[in-house]
Amino acid sequence: MFSTDSKVFFGFILLFIVMTSFCLQTSQVSAGKIYTWRDNQGNLHYSDSPHNAPDEFRETTKEYKSAASSITFTPGQEKTADDTGGNNGVNIAEKSANDKSGSESISIPYRAKEGSANRIIIDITFNGSVTAPILVDTGSPGLVVSAELANQLGLFDVDGSKLMVIISGIGGTQTAVRTIIDNLSIGAITEGFVPAHIVSDMSGAYQGLIGMDILSGYTLTIDPTNKRLIANLVPTAQDQPAGRGRSWWQTTFREFSYYNNFWEQQSVMIGKSDSPYSRLASSESKRVKDFIIDQKKEAQNLYHRLERFARSKAVPRHWRR
Repeated sequence: MFSTDSKVFFGFILLFIVMTSFCLQTSQVSAGKIYTWRDNQGNLHYSDSPHNAPDEFRETTKEYKSAASSITFTPGQEKTADDTGGNNGVNIAEKSANDKSGSESISIPYRAKEGSANRIIIDITFNGSVTAPILVDTGSPGLVVSAELANQLGLFDVDGSKLMVIISGIGGTQTAVRTIIDNLSIGAITEGFVPAHIVSDMSGAYQGLIGMDILSGYTLTIDPTNKRLIANLVPTAQDQPAGRGRSWWQTTFREFSYYNNFWEQQSVMIGKSDSPYSRLASSESKRVKDFIIDQKKEAQNLYHRLERFARSKAVPRHWRR
């Protein structure tokens, strides 16, 4: 749950967004299509193209439909997304024998149920300190974590980012915090610098959602008999900066740049006598101005962190715009 301060923070930003909705633009995230097929042993396979299925299963390949809706957020993005997720309480993803392609497989145990609903819930360790159950969800445009988990990770501390954005899904529109997870691990799979949304509401069975922005470097196979999610690294993923392709870098820079520019514009508008902010009561004007300045600082902080990370990974300059 949120601390008292974070509850007040979320409540105030909701009021603020309603008041300034004239200048917020939202657009739908375009999630990449996922296709599935079953092999002769009944194992379910996932891929981003029907042509990746073996010839004998090509006719039975079909588009996978996630149970969750796609998420929208303030500066619409193009992100590939995917859903699979689950864990049976084991924190270690075990390496298994090589698959037919010769790549090493990682076998990840999962919990298959949320009540009576079929799910894939895996354990993920964040920042090397907190392990939490996370739902693998193809409908998610990226990593989403609960406020409870964020509090455990110290993301609401003084030095933590609190950039507010709007997201929406099956449950409707809500506010969220945009932040960055320093690193996460799923057994032998590790990722650094992972952008995430923090939300207030989450199922009691898991504390977040993980999408294909993290898992897109792997081909995934579900073994329902043994409750294992089998991940095989896509060889070409190793040749990309931080394991991420041009699309990820460009869309992430586009998003963070949008926030940076948006709050910079608001900080200029708040001081103009002819801006919509001039109609605020004096008692509200200072609160709104302080909030805008704070958001400007948070947006700049996230953008600069992204820029530093990109430079450290030698990301081409034309991928950063």
